[in-house]
Amino acid sequence: MDVITKEFNVKGMLCSRCLKVLSIEFKEIDVKIIDISLGKIVLRYNPKKVSNSKIEEIIKNNEFEIIGNSEDILAEEVKRIIIEYVWSSDLQLKLSEYITKRIDLNYDSLSKLFSKTFNKTIRQYSILLKVERAKELIENDELNFSDIAYKLGYQNSSALSRQFKNVTGINLSEYKNHEKSKRIPIDKI
Repeated sequence: MDVITKEFNVKGMLCSRCLKVLSIEFKEIDVKIIDISLGKIVLRYNPKKVSNSKIEEIIKNNEFEIIGNSEDILAEEVKRIIIEYVWSSDLQLKLSEYITKRIDLNYDSLSKLFSKTFNKTIRQYSILLKVERAKELIENDELNFSDIAYKLGYQNSSALSRQFKNVTGINLSEYKNHEKSKRIPIDKI
């Protein structure tokens, strides 16, 4: 049996839901997943039964994009690290330190690459993520605004509230009392 193992770097695959969707679809066409992680999938399959174009079609139909350019791959890695940082419970390191600790490259170079690739700065992206994380924490209704602010690395709830209102147009209390969630999936930010 002629089987090959191939790695695909995937843009936009940033959350566990993304992994689940692709896992299900590849299992349905008898493609074995060797490794799947955010931004990367390694598949083993018989190219006589499943073509590369079928694999690419599944990826694209799920609103992802295959990337091969090393700069795009690096920019996606930075994006995943920022998400990890915002969702972690320990924001003691500055974001720039956290990124350079994970990717042993100059922060200014990574920042320029990120801005060029995504048309927003690392700071702008992290603020958007923090707002979405704040929305999630508000909806969970387990923490007060001060605790949410602290968890997200803000000095106080006023700082979080200002930034939240700048991004959403409403304050934290208005969001909490609003009936419908207006969250944006992280893979759409």
